[in-house]
Amino acid sequence: MARVGSPTLRALALVVAGLAANRPSRSAQAEQASFTLALEGKPSCTIVVSAKARPAARLAALELQYHVMRIAGAELPIRSDDEPTSGARVLIGESTATRELGFKGSDFAPQEYLIALRPRTLILIGRDWEDMESNRREPGRTTTDETLASLRHKIDFWKTVGRPERSMGEMELPGLYDDQGTCYAVYDFLERFCGVRWYGPTDLNIEMPSQKSLVVRGADVRRSPALKHRSAMSRGSWPYLRGQWGSFTQPELHLYWRRMRLGGEKWAGNHTIHRRTIKELFKDPEYQAAGPGRGAHLCYTSPKLVGVVAKMAGDFFDRKGEVPDGFKAMGDYFAIVPEDNRNFCQCTRCRAFLRTGKDMITGQFSSGEVSNYWFSFVNAVAREVHKTHPDKYIATLAYWCYAYPPKGFDVESNISVAPCLHTCYYAIGDAIRENDMKLYRQWLTRTKAPMFMWVYYHHPMEPALINKWKCFPNVMVHETARAMRMFMRNGVRGIFECGEQDQLEQYVMLKLWDDPDQDVDALIDEFFTSYFGPAGEPMKTFYLKLEEIACNKGNYPKGQARQTETIAWENLGTAKRMEALRTLIEEAKSRADTDRQKRRVSLWHDAIWKWMVDGRAEYLARDRDK
Repeated sequence: MARVGSPTLRALALVVAGLAANRPSRSAQAEQASFTLALEGKPSCTIVVSAKARPAARLAALELQYHVMRIAGAELPIRSDDEPTSGARVLIGESTATRELGFKGSDFAPQEYLIALRPRTLILIGRDWEDMESNRREPGRTTTDETLASLRHKIDFWKTVGRPERSMGEMELPGLYDDQGTCYAVYDFLERFCGVRWYGPTDLNIEMPSQKSLVVRGADVRRSPALKHRSAMSRGSWPYLRGQWGSFTQPELHLYWRRMRLGGEKWAGNHTIHRRTIKELFKDPEYQAAGPGRGAHLCYTSPKLVGVVAKMAGDFFDRKGEVPDGFKAMGDYFAIVPEDNRNFCQCTRCRAFLRTGKDMITGQFSSGEVSNYWFSFVNAVAREVHKTHPDKYIATLAYWCYAYPPKGFDVESNISVAPCLHTCYYAIGDAIRENDMKLYRQWLTRTKAPMFMWVYYHHPMEPALINKWKCFPNVMVHETARAMRMFMRNGVRGIFECGEQDQLEQYVMLKLWDDPDQDVDALIDEFFTSYFGPAGEPMKTFYLKLEEIACNKGNYPKGQARQTETIAWENLGTAKRMEALRTLIEEAKSRADTDRQKRRVSLWHDAIWKWMVDGRAEYLARDRDK
């Protein structure tokens, strides 16, 4: 029987027949119910869904059926609630059967779900989006400029999970920002009770036990993800993550996003008033910017512009058509953010406002030099919107030269701010972190609306790729965990990740977004033990040594918090350290036992270690050529 997972993982409640070490105490048994899904490779229950099952319930039923087949070799039949069934049942989503037991999807809050074990009945239910024309017409455009409709991806489920002979054709997945509490219930059940772990989008990245009988025991679980908006839809675009995952398809990636519960509450925030939208939507010369900003900015002191933008927001909230291309708005939030340059309007009114921020220059990237100017415009729009839509919000970023709150006036209560913070520098950049924390704490006390966050994980990888050199891996999993817990403890409602981390750091961050009380070291221990088997010990040491090197301020020249190619391979990836790391990765290769473990070690070897070896060699070669 395969090892189920680390017994130190707090959330794990799996009880498998024959594993006495995992059985609860007698007193715990009295408070818990048990349910048998499979016995000696045979199904012990039937999955029941509504005859008019919603998209989330349809996907959830297939996911439970597939994973039980993989774990125990037993195919649980799926039946609709208008078909006769006998014996034990798994009720997935709202149906006649759940209503008879007193459970309706509408009784749950958005993203809330229930896992309940009853005598001969397992209930997995939450609030789910209903496929109806009015819901399909809901407008929305994400931070990354995708519509809500475009995020209802279509996949061939059985082909995607490696069983093409069972293909039923394409099905539409629940939209990333559609209610899908029933999916959350099934995914939590598979992790919490069945030991399933999705470390990436491919079959090679999935860990689950293998056993003939699957008996679970536990108390009811009724909850929702702690962070309400979870935007880290990493596509494996950058070398580490793409290499560690290995080859994957888009359908596999789209299914992985659902399994990790990405999406959630509708919110969007990004640049909206820029050259494209000005050219297409803001043609009136009355509010065009004067001076060098013409065509890239507008006159943000123009009363007419305030009215035009407020009407756009009101039309969105009234569902009068799709969000204009280039603008971002979802749910209760309509975003206005200026172009990403400082060529602001130079009319007399605008210059006067811009001068008021001269004493808010910080010497860091994030300052308040333009905060009074920008937030006076956002305030004016928000006041107009509040007259007609008092329960809606204007969303904006606190970014660059308008990162700090304004001085001399408050932001309106219906302005939802998302500070942009440089989390990728926090381990080594004291001045950057301190400046970020100063503006962050000010916003916590100044804003009355729900607060979101834009967090950067693009350095040092992005500048390295742009300038064609290879950086030292910026592993900072413990610093990331500390930051995410702080944000969530302070009531931040949602986070957008800009950039990509390595496979494990991203996984840990996503698990903390769901439950910030999880033990980070237990998550790390479980990953290396289950993912690499006998090779786990040297692989874990290798990974934590990368973190130790990258996060040690003493390894950087004094006052330098950003990697350059020279710092990467003169200060961090020194010859001595590279030799110690080489020994560890070679030991891991020799210890890997099964083919899956060997392939996983090989992916990490090529994605991280070979990247480092090549990066150092390229640097030394360039240095010799100077």
